[in-house]
Amino acid sequence: MSSENSGTTNNTWQPDPAWDYYTLWHDLIHIKAKIDQALNRMKNVKEFDREVHEDLSDILQPASSSLIQIIDIELTQEFDDDDDE
Repeated sequence: MSSENSGTTNNTWQPDPAWDYYTLWHDLIHIKAKIDQALNRMKNVKEFDREVHEDLSDILQPASSSLIQIIDIELTQEFDDDDDE
């Protein structure tokens, strides 16, 4: 990956789109944003609140599904190693 095209935008490192992990990185950044959104939603709540609980579920469920898909599909793919003899 070339660092020449990499930069920082909004305090988030921006990789070169030609990087092999670019798509995975991008997907994980979106999942992280949902987790951050949930943390921000709950940080000022003092006691259990059903509406907040439902909001958190609505925010995190798609992120959870996406993360599980990444782990189950993208990270378990077998690749040909150039080192195989």
